Amino acid sequence: MANNSAQLGRLAFSAAAALSVCGAALGQSTPAATPPAPVSSQPVARSTGIPQRDTLIKMQRMVTITFTDTRMEDAMKFIAEVTGADIDPMWADDQNTSGLDKDKTINLKIEKRTALDTLEKILEKATTDSTGAGGNTWQLSESGTLQAGPRERLNKFKRVELYSVKDLLLDIPNYADAPQFDLQSVLQSAGQGGGGNQSPFRETGTQNQGLQTKPLQERIDDLIKILTELVEPEQWQENGGDGASMRYYQGSLIVNGPDYVHRQLAGYPYWSQHATRVAFVNKRRYVTLGVDTALAGLSGIENQPVTIPPK
Repeated sequence: MANNSAQLGRLAFSAAAALSVCGAALGQSTPAATPPAPVSSQPVARSTGIPQRDTLIKMQRMVTITFTDTRMEDAMKFIAEVTGADIDPMWADDQNTSGLDKDKTINLKIEKRTALDTLEKILEKATTDSTGAGGNTWQLSESGTLQAGPRERLNKFKRVELYSVKDLLLDIPNYADAPQFDLQSVLQSAGQGGGGNQSPFRETGTQNQGLQTKPLQERIDDLIKILTELVEPEQWQENGGDGASMRYYQGSLIVNGPDYVHRQLAGYPYWSQHATRVAFVNKRRYVTLGVDTALAGLSGIENQPVTIPPK
């Protein structure tokens, strides 16, 4: 029986080979074996539900590269391809005299820096006459697109935000004339058999006299002056610019400006850490991850359901 089975197997193989040869002779194609699908070594990127945060996470990828006489357009393409982020460079063209020069050459060496840091360095090197006096920077749109280019172009994308500043306007008085504590007189009175109703506090007679606080409007003006002098001073309308404006109303500052101004005023609530940090406390090693661990994955390792057969 074993010999018969082997002979049948050889006959079946020969028949299949003969059919393949005949099909080729007749001009018919035979279906080829489908190769197994390659297993991707890259973890699948999952969205956090906030497009701006997804872009920032992608821009935290570490980069090591040397740009030698590299065109500005090629450098921006490299950042977009290595991160997968949606980047919208503001190029100078026939309709916009202010913008990035595609043919501007970049010479830059980057070692183990985030893609976002690399982009900022590139924008700094790309400053030309066409970028205007304000220089270049970046910001995020509502759809999560990273816009990069001159501030003059980015100022066209504005939004209004309200910032509560009640705690910054609170003026705490300095009570320098507090009552004096005279314990010695109390002890002497008790030793002489006096009553225990004598208070150890002695009034100085000047409590709260001449106590003054700065008027509210003056405090508001001081706060607005500090912010407009420290954050993009050339872009505020209060300083002669056209990028942003600031007004006070009922305990809040109303700011109308581009995203890069709002970022410097209050930051991003979804901002991710720049890099992984390692610290040692009491000989124990602690690691702080630089991106959302929910998006992390191990290369080549996937979760598989495990079922237990019934007994």
